[in-house]
Amino acid sequence: MPILKASHVICRPDLILTPGCVRIEGNKIIEVSRSLEVNPKEKVLDLGSAIISPGLINAHCHLEYTLFDGRLNSFQGSFVEWIKGIVQLKKTFSARDYLNSFKTGMKLALESATTCLFDVLSMPEILLFNFHVPLRIFSFLELIDISKPIWTDERLAGFLLFFQGRSPFTPLGLSPHSPYTASEDLYSLTRAWCTKEKGFVMTHVAESFEEYQMFKEKKGMLFEFISQLNPQFLNFTASSPLRYLAEKDLIGPNSLLIHLNYLDQSDYKLLEENTWSVVYCPKSHAFFGHDPFPLADLLTRKINVLLGTDSLASNDSLDMRKEIWVAHRSNPSVSIVEWWKMLTLNPAKAIGMEGKLGEIKAGAYADLVITLIDSASLNHPLEFLLFEDKKPFMIMVDGNIVHCSETL
Repeated sequence: MPILKASHVICRPDLILTPGCVRIEGNKIIEVSRSLEVNPKEKVLDLGSAIISPGLINAHCHLEYTLFDGRLNSFQGSFVEWIKGIVQLKKTFSARDYLNSFKTGMKLALESATTCLFDVLSMPEILLFNFHVPLRIFSFLELIDISKPIWTDERLAGFLLFFQGRSPFTPLGLSPHSPYTASEDLYSLTRAWCTKEKGFVMTHVAESFEEYQMFKEKKGMLFEFISQLNPQFLNFTASSPLRYLAEKDLIGPNSLLIHLNYLDQSDYKLLEENTWSVVYCPKSHAFFGHDPFPLADLLTRKINVLLGTDSLASNDSLDMRKEIWVAHRSNPSVSIVEWWKMLTLNPAKAIGMEGKLGEIKAGAYADLVITLIDSASLNHPLEFLLFEDKKPFMIMVDGNIVHCSETL
């Protein structure tokens, strides 16, 4: 791999080299500087007016649901009806359909400068197929036990392949779906396995007002819906969804909590006392018309906030930059540096990959995005990358070029 040279290299949001060079060996970055001495056998790829940046990290996605794009729009704004709709829709597709959906999702992510995804795998049957994964994907196996699961041979085989680590991506942990679809026993088993295997728990919590109302007041549309599916799930003491999980010790340290759209003061105290990360999905949040997301409160309390797209069941894009566009309108006081951290350094921290992902430094993985620019009109590199709808010129994942607009 040649040395990459460009007018700008974004190492971290507070360290931008102008110009900069990046030396890569295998799948790692081994040296970064404003200039590098070139060895006789080395080649230099001079990209000219361009920005070399870390690839963006999507901290929550369901790639298999990419084929749901636009199919659930009639339920926009109605969370419980949307849940019913997605349950019925999931039954109409085959494992091959979900595999093709997964592949389409990866392509969409790559086109928008994302090199790493935290993906929830709800259809492990796709692992029975051989397929190429050009991104760095950390996968969380989704677990639901509110109703009796249908254990086909294909589904069981997919589960076994996941737990054996025989998949084209990296199994990172388990994802009990939510406190209203996964039992206490399932959460306990999840936490025990993740503790033993040094995995991570990812779970949806307090996504909707209906969920908050269900746990806080034991009433509402979701409470009634769950009572029809499995009344045993309603045998809990009233509290917030997050407090319900915390007080029963169902989620361990370093868990990734998805959404957290509805919190009370005791929830903030729990977040301050624990090392959990919170994943905010701005466009999905807007799809349902939730109350304003408490981003400022979380950042003030130094909570590790990440960003995700969720799926195309409640979004029309897997572009992380568009998540920023939507979130920034509601949070204009959040700095560009904070937004950048939510897409790079913060998710790396959440999974113990500090210094390996989300930045350009010696020892980090070579997950890079090269974007061509007009230097004369460039205001700030970070603002350009996040707010200009510019397609990447080249994308590298694990030291391999996985996309390039022209032959080098």
